[in-house]
Amino acid sequence: MKKKLKDLVIASYNGEELDEKSVKMIADQLNRNILKQYISLLKQEEKKNMVFVTTPNPLTAKEREKITALFPKRKIIEQIEPSMIAGIKIVQKDEAYEMDLNQTFHDIIRAISNND
Repeated sequence: MKKKLKDLVIASYNGEELDEKSVKMIADQLNRNILKQYISLLKQEEKKNMVFVTTPNPLTAKEREKITALFPKRKIIEQIEPSMIAGIKIVQKDEAYEMDLNQTFHDIIRAISNND
C-alpha cells in the first residue's frame, strides 16, 4: 500500500511543480484514512523541495541570489527571527547549517563557566 501511495504522490507532480488538478482528482478517489496518509506523504515530498532560511533581517536581493544559486530547483522559504543578533540558519531536508552570533556568544560564556 505504501508503494502505491508513493506512486500517487509522484503522479501528483507535473515536472517539478505540484499539479493541483491531479491532487484533487487523486484525493477525490481516496477514503479518509488513505487520504490522510497521502497528504502526509505529499507534505514530506514538498518539504524535500524546500530550503528554510532564517535570518534576523530580510535577505537582500544579492543574498537571495546566492542562496538560490546554492540550492537550484528548490523553493526558498525565508523566515525572520529577530532574536538572532547576526547570522543565518539554513535547513534542507534533515540537515541544518547555522551560524548565529548570539548562539556563539552564549557558547563562549557556557565554556568559560564550565572551566571555573
